[in-house]
Amino acid sequence: MKNRNCETAGIDCQQISYWELFWTFFRVGLLTLGGGMAMVAVLRHELVLKKKLIRDADFMAELSTATMVPGAIAVNFAYLQGRNLKKSIGALVAILGTILPSIIIILLIALFAMPYFHYPKVEAFFKGCALAVAGQLAFTGYIFIRKHFRDWRNIFVCSVGLLVVAVFRLHPVWTVFITGIIGYFLCRNYFSNTGSKE
Repeated sequence: MKNRNCETAGIDCQQISYWELFWTFFRVGLLTLGGGMAMVAVLRHELVLKKKLIRDADFMAELSTATMVPGAIAVNFAYLQGRNLKKSIGALVAILGTILPSIIIILLIALFAMPYFHYPKVEAFFKGCALAVAGQLAFTGYIFIRKHFRDWRNIFVCSVGLLVVAVFRLHPVWTVFITGIIGYFLCRNYFSNTGSKE
């Protein structure tokens, strides 16, 4: 039975196996430092550009959803992508592939690496990693801006969010709530119209 999301997008989701789905998320989780947002650019390269399993527009839409709902961004995103590609089992497989590397690495660090954290060379290594993560996050932000800041509605909603946080200094939860409501009323007709044309 085919996945309706794949049929709508014109993509054959049967081309990826459960093992390949698991391995994709596992490899990205294992080799990417910095958490969920730092993984986004690598996952986009794997799923959209390299394997061509989903459309770029769908990837960015699901990234927006993953960042808004409670929980870890990486796990939320793995659930959404896995479910779209291989339904419920695919969601479970993608989540396992995402969280297992972190579990393994944390256990290895706790067992073997903790005594060495105060060595100057180890500290220098982690400082370099932090700079690399900052670069990954900046690139992810660049991709997000390039894809979403083509319409005045998106720019307006983002500006309101920055205003609420920077000027009125409200809690980020209120920022998400306020910009979500504004975005809903501004963009609902726009996205429904553009979606019907694709």
